[in-house]
Amino acid sequence: MRWLAVAALAIALLAQGAVALSPRADAATPVPLSVRIREKQKLVELTRLRLERKRGQLHQARYKVLTISQQLDATNYSISRVEDQIAALSYQIEKTQMRLQIRRRQLAATRASLDRHRGALGDRLRGMYEYGPASYLDVLLNSTSFTDFVERWDLLRYILHSDGVLIARINVEAEHYATMVDALAATEATLSSQEQDQQRKRSELGVLADERQQLLAAAQAQKSVIATQVVQLENLTAAEEARLQALIAEKQREDAAAVCGAQIAAAQARRAAAAAAGLPPPIEHPCTSAPGVFSWPAHGPITSPFGYRISPITGGREFHTGIDIGADYGAPILASADGIVIYAGWYGGYGNVEIIDHGSGLSTLYAHCSVLYAVVNQRVQRGQVIALVGATGWATGPHLHFEIRVNGVPVDPLTRL
Repeated sequence: MRWLAVAALAIALLAQGAVALSPRADAATPVPLSVRIREKQKLVELTRLRLERKRGQLHQARYKVLTISQQLDATNYSISRVEDQIAALSYQIEKTQMRLQIRRRQLAATRASLDRHRGALGDRLRGMYEYGPASYLDVLLNSTSFTDFVERWDLLRYILHSDGVLIARINVEAEHYATMVDALAATEATLSSQEQDQQRKRSELGVLADERQQLLAAAQAQKSVIATQVVQLENLTAAEEARLQALIAEKQREDAAAVCGAQIAAAQARRAAAAAAGLPPPIEHPCTSAPGVFSWPAHGPITSPFGYRISPITGGREFHTGIDIGADYGAPILASADGIVIYAGWYGGYGNVEIIDHGSGLSTLYAHCSVLYAVVNQRVQRGQVIALVGATGWATGPHLHFEIRVNGVPVDPLTRL
């Protein structure tokens, strides 16, 4: 029976060990808010980087569309000029053809007249050759007097001479018209060749315009896709930042509750000590140390107020969650109130950032810093230099972006400064 007792004892011990070793789901250690905030900050930063890269791609796509559009406009302008040249050449060819037709008709008429005069002169010359001196006898026999004979003979010689002169002049005129016809024909050929060259150029430009039109359509489609992706990433970034702000607000409330509990415990200890010493308890109001009024964090004018505005980066309408204070690069940034630094580092579009918790759900944010002096968990005092003005993150120039947040929600700083 002794071995049964030993076995029972061993089974009991094994059972206890199994219970001790088995994990309990409800005993899992919760992730601290500070760790969750850091993880969310990393996620926001990664999303911001993706958004910045995608915005860069969108800028390149817009530039590509603009470039192709300009090239297409230049091509269409060249086509228009070539078409004007073709129209001008066609008009010149039409005028040249009309002049050529007139000159050809004139040349044909001149040649016909020349043929007629040559024929008449030939007939007379053949008559004189065939009849020879008999013609003199005819002239003499038909003359009524010597004077009439001389006149008849002079008239005959004048006719022959006139025919020769006329034929010579017609020959010159025919050669002139022939030269003009040849010149006009050459001009027509040159103009036709130029017109063909311009037609080929027009065809080539048309092909180029079609190609660039296709490229433009593809570039516009690509730009549209990237623009949609940018909007999606902007929405995602906004959602992640909202979750981060909620975590920071929760951490602020947690820290404020811890500070408040410590203040209450300290007050209770002081009251107990006073009672033990027989002294009246001190009058205290714990958990009321948060500032009601903040001081200006930098010297300079307000260059952009709180509220809706046109973004200097994207050109779109956006809600500006703080105020921009114009200051020179490297100017000191002062803590607006006493508090504890809860974040110091790169914060997406804000660039280098300091965030100070002032208790009671109040916090301040100082963005676009060039240098950060305060570190996380450092207690700072109102007016203490915590950073220097810069232009990190999404900034068009050196300035301080300043926010006051109540439970993580930005409020107009001018209502509390």
